[in-house]
Amino acid sequence: MCFASVPVDAQTKNAAPVNPTNAATKEIRDWLDRWTKAFTQMDVDSILALYTDDVVAYDVVPPLQYVGKAEYRIDYQQFFSRYDSLHVEVRDLHVGTSGDLAYAAGLELISGTLRNGQKSKVWLRFTSLFRKSDGRWLDFHDHVSVPAEIESGKAMLEMQP
Repeated sequence: MCFASVPVDAQTKNAAPVNPTNAATKEIRDWLDRWTKAFTQMDVDSILALYTDDVVAYDVVPPLQYVGKAEYRIDYQQFFSRYDSLHVEVRDLHVGTSGDLAYAAGLELISGTLRNGQKSKVWLRFTSLFRKSDGRWLDFHDHVSVPAEIESGKAMLEMQP
């Protein structure tokens, strides 16, 4: 995965300083590495082991939200059923931690080969919220989106950073 440092902006200028080398930040980056590996291997069980039982997720595909691991499992299974292979690249990663809460946000390039042989490549925006429970960071809220052209309501899947 590609991690880039990001300058402080208006959204974070009043927040407590984030130490990119603190243990919690490293643990969140390790969490992202585990998720990326499991995603690339299309291993739904390993992915869902990284989430709380009550996870709430907003994905780019219907419905508007998934609540709980059982619903999120279906989302992942349906997505993976369309692919022979997948790859993930992360850019512009922001990670912040405070006590037992953390976030990660950035851009993801999801690319791969669909079952029909067609190549697929789309940049997504993501935000994940984490809480530490029994010494483990678990994702309790996922949000994945793509830009949309407001007038037509159509997703702009060809955009790149």
